[in-house]
Amino acid sequence: MGKHIPFFTVVTDLGSGHAMWFHKNIERMYVASERIRKLARRRGWTPEEKIVMSGLPIRHDFAVQANLMGNRTSAEGKAYQHTIRTELGLDPDKQMVLVMGGGEGVGSLSDIVNELYAKFTEQGIDATICVICGRNDKLKKDLELRDWNTVLAASSKATGKNLIKKSKRNPEIQRALDNSEHGIAATPGAVKVIGLGFVSQMAEYMVAADVLVTKAGPGTIAEAAAVGLPVMLTR
Repeated sequence: MGKHIPFFTVVTDLGSGHAMWFHKNIERMYVASERIRKLARRRGWTPEEKIVMSGLPIRHDFAVQANLMGNRTSAEGKAYQHTIRTELGLDPDKQMVLVMGGGEGVGSLSDIVNELYAKFTEQGIDATICVICGRNDKLKKDLELRDWNTVLAASSKATGKNLIKKSKRNPEIQRALDNSEHGIAATPGAVKVIGLGFVSQMAEYMVAADVLVTKAGPGTIAEAAAVGLPVMLTR
């Protein structure tokens, strides 16, 4: 056919790479770290002149949102976050936790959401928990129909809590003492769980969030870093 088709490789990892990722007969290889550059040279015999240190590639949306928000801890940043929450249909005055586990919505997302819901409710924290279910429609529907009172009851039983002990004290005083002992607020937190499918506005949701709970994917971590979002990593 006589046509040359250029071949480019983008390695979206910071610390490791399979030997099959690297090859010498390519036009360009884009890597995100010095360690990956060395692996390309050693495992693929990729010529130095074909390797480009580019950092992790992320969507342009994150650069746009980062510029619009600025410092998320500043008054301007918080005001912009408030605006984005309103545009996404979220309560602008509630803290928001973003939970995700990849495009397929797999892993222990369900258990993580249950734990967050129980802790926030018991500790009197008003919050919105947005769960990126990806293509996992079963999880999304399950979150919509979940009995959260059952979740609270299971959490209480699992931790061995007995909030109404037999005692000679006034029951209300005893209950308050028990709550204090177990870190439970007198007034339960108002927690709302929102299950989301495959999301195209990820940059906006990361701006709206106060913390991201996710698996340790380098691309996701880079996206969160771009908008200054703290990350809590799960297995």
